[in-house]
Amino acid sequence: MSETPAIDVTASLRLADVEGVGAIGYARLIDIFGSALAVLNASPEQLQTEAEVHAKLALRISQTLQSALPAHTAQQLRWVEDHGALILPLEDERYPPLLRTIADPPSLLYILGDPTLLHLPGVAVVGSRRISSYGRYVTRKLCTDLATTGVVVVSGMASGVDGQAHLAALAAQGKTVAVLGTGLARPYPAEHKGLFQKIAQAGVVISEFSPDTPPSGPNFPRRNRIISGLSLGVIVVEAGLRSGSLITARLASEQGRTVFAVPGNIDQPGAEGCHHLIRQGATLISHASEVVADLLPQWQDRAPAATTAQEAVMPEGLPPLQQQILGLLGSVSVSADDLSEQLQAVDTATLLGALLELEMGGLLEKMPGNRYVRPPRRT
Repeated sequence: MSETPAIDVTASLRLADVEGVGAIGYARLIDIFGSALAVLNASPEQLQTEAEVHAKLALRISQTLQSALPAHTAQQLRWVEDHGALILPLEDERYPPLLRTIADPPSLLYILGDPTLLHLPGVAVVGSRRISSYGRYVTRKLCTDLATTGVVVVSGMASGVDGQAHLAALAAQGKTVAVLGTGLARPYPAEHKGLFQKIAQAGVVISEFSPDTPPSGPNFPRRNRIISGLSLGVIVVEAGLRSGSLITARLASEQGRTVFAVPGNIDQPGAEGCHHLIRQGATLISHASEVVADLLPQWQDRAPAATTAQEAVMPEGLPPLQQQILGLLGSVSVSADDLSEQLQAVDTATLLGALLELEMGGLLEKMPGNRYVRPPRRT
């Protein structure tokens, strides 16, 4: 296996800023040359021959390193360093694996919080900014149950459904990802500044936009492709027929993700979007367990090799029962009842004793609802 090329974040920023490259062009160039620095060091002839880049763009790319570092790029790097943030270029192995598979993955991600959450199974929960009391109840119930199960709740930190999704996940001591349509230095809406800080501490906030990017209408639909791209599926809780959540649902479908919709009152405009999605083939749901049952097999099939290997590591010297239990656990929690069903020959007392020993040994974590999960392997 060849070594992963060293990541030069400054080179990645400079390549992404070249006029005419764009997200799709960036991904294609990285796929051919391996790193942004290698692209910038390529000759115009190489770029034209190996990557079929037109002559003017090839010249612009090859001349990039000859110019001084742009002031805005220096400002971005300084902000990231001052705020303990992280820049993940597409070529970085820590880049979210599911997001990398979409047609136009962001060239760079700006991140505040724990980037390892981007490698865990996530479900997007989106909906109307004008949330009803019913929508608030459903959102909080679904997201509490998803978070308790170990699923990462992904949303856009907007008012309404998005905000309630994040709050419910945090209240359940679960994990959540907020995808912004602004830069990290300009969290929006202003009312969610406190929520932004909580997510950055207990989850992760990400954006493809430079830190000082203000709110701008076109950026939010672009943000939506990241919400769906990070997730195995998208749940639309409450939405009108012209809601931006339907854009997220459409993008999710185009990306091969499962779309779920929650039915509502037929007399409420906020239910029309969900009913439209159900007529178009979205899966009608009423409980988080239905989502987990549908998506967990997909995660097991699509999980990156590194994650699978990480979870498959089996400590030496464990009794057979403990080995069986660990073999049934992964990054999504499993209830004691489910374990008991899968280990039919084991009585309840013996199973609970084995679970306690594994928990005391740090080989599994007990979560709310008498559920168990294998903790991430620490390197």
